[in-house]
Amino acid sequence: MDRWVLALSALSVPFTLTHSFEDFSEGIERTRFGLELLPAAFLLSLIYAAQIAAAALAARRQTSGYWLNLLLALGWLIAAAADHLTEVLFIPTEIYRAGVISKSLEVGIMVVALAWAVASARFIRAHRHGNRAVQ
Repeated sequence: MDRWVLALSALSVPFTLTHSFEDFSEGIERTRFGLELLPAAFLLSLIYAAQIAAAALAARRQTSGYWLNLLLALGWLIAAAADHLTEVLFIPTEIYRAGVISKSLEVGIMVVALAWAVASARFIRAHRHGNRAVQ
């Protein structure tokens, strides 16, 4: 189980980072959040730093690492779903960004984040009940 948490965390990076680059190329950081590019990129880098810290803690089998992984996974999932679920489920009236590629990134973020959150929660639950065979 713990290997799944680490693998899914790593798998989330290509989806979230590529999608973030796409957002930056569209000026989303400015229009939606009122941030300039560099502060927005810095905030994103802090999220990735937290993700690295979560992976390091989880690799050492520290429960705090799995809680941090769960928090990050839920953060990506909630943010992606809140921002893009309607766009993914319903065909927009205009061409959306890069079309299928954009949709694939959004769906990928949601699917990977959901799996990552479930794996993290299962590890926490198994660890809480004293099950050491959670690999």
